[in-house]
Amino acid sequence: MDPARGLDRIADVAVGTGKIAAVEPSIAPERAARVIPVKGCLVTPGLVDIHVHGFRGVSHAGVELDTYCIGRGVTTAVDAGTSGADSFAGFRRHVIAPASTRVLAFLNISRIGLISPLGELVDRRMIDREAALRACREHANEIVGIKVRCTHFYSGPNDLEAVQAARAVGEATGKPLMVHTGWPHTPFERLLDELRAGDIVTHAFRGAGEGGVIGPDGRVSPAIRRAAKRGVLFDVGHGSGSFSFQAVEAALREDFPPSSISSDIHAASVLGPVFDMVTTMSKLLMLGLPLGSVIERSTALPARSIQRSHLIGSLEPGRPADITVLQLVNGEFEMTDSKRQVRTAASKLVPILALRDGRAALE
Repeated sequence: MDPARGLDRIADVAVGTGKIAAVEPSIAPERAARVIPVKGCLVTPGLVDIHVHGFRGVSHAGVELDTYCIGRGVTTAVDAGTSGADSFAGFRRHVIAPASTRVLAFLNISRIGLISPLGELVDRRMIDREAALRACREHANEIVGIKVRCTHFYSGPNDLEAVQAARAVGEATGKPLMVHTGWPHTPFERLLDELRAGDIVTHAFRGAGEGGVIGPDGRVSPAIRRAAKRGVLFDVGHGSGSFSFQAVEAALREDFPPSSISSDIHAASVLGPVFDMVTTMSKLLMLGLPLGSVIERSTALPARSIQRSHLIGSLEPGRPADITVLQLVNGEFEMTDSKRQVRTAASKLVPILALRDGRAALE
């Protein structure tokens, strides 16, 4: 299944020198040095999770990314602002460089990032566009955008100033913003006005009236539709408190699916209710999003949102051989959202294998 190219068929995938060599109905096994049989499974582009938190041991939120990413089917993970300008060099050295997972990052507009749970933007001195701009230029290949958390206990009254600073850095570097919303100091609609085509609102499918796509009346709000018409994207960002089954169902009823599916794995969510990316994908499948759309919003669309669709998110020959193999298992499986609502799913996706550049994580 390669939604980027409209492929959904029985086929073999050949890999050579770390690249996709061919996708054909049948490839003679004698042409290969090694054959991995995955009959009955789904072979997809490597999953792309654009909202994770690494930097374990430095950030209170950080987890060991390889365990929960390539170890569970995600070949590209995008850290969502765990580090700011003051710590990004360390993040690059200690997280990005040694990881088996391909790790990219949104840089936090706060210089300190998520080092402390006390709120990285409450002190407005931490909003430093020049420091962020320098970091973006120094680490241009690793930084894919700018992250801002607009919640009163993370940003106090400084959320609008932080978004505007991030906007300036994004425009100077050509990189998108990722904005975390939920009970902001500034009205949500005013913050949306600052966003442009390609910017991302994460945690967008939280409870009604909590600063996501669903307003207090249980409908997709007019401000959200205006933003979407401008090209603003709306990402899942499940996390421990930001994903509601009812919100997703309400949005799907109005033909407003997520632009991308992401987990928001962090220290308080990896043991539930999130667990990992494929569990989050399974929840969207349970709620009625078709399998092809679930795969597209976990591969091609997030790759495009971080301006990497020329490298990842597809099985096109010549691309890096980032491949995920999934099995769709039938049964009865309990699923829990961030509101601790429990549903029973009739199927779930299970990761079988993940290759980055044609190599398994442990090879």
